Amino acid sequence: MSGADLLLSLAGGIVMMLLSVIAYFLKLLIQDTRQLSQELAKLKELFIRLEAEQVLMKAMLQRTRSPPS
Repeated sequence: MSGADLLLSLAGGIVMMLLSVIAYFLKLLIQDTRQLSQELAKLKELFIRLEAEQVLMKAMLQRTRSPPS
């Protein structure tokens, strides 16, 4: 094996390892993005529920504060 072949083999191995590391981190990034999306959906649902509960509590407070007719 000549020096050039050895150098190309070594460079190919390094490139393959770097691509593997990049692929691994991209996989982690995609997983985190999916989890973040799920958490955001849960947060939106919770926000809607809290808004509805706030409206209900406000209505109840207004009924108790208003003078009896």
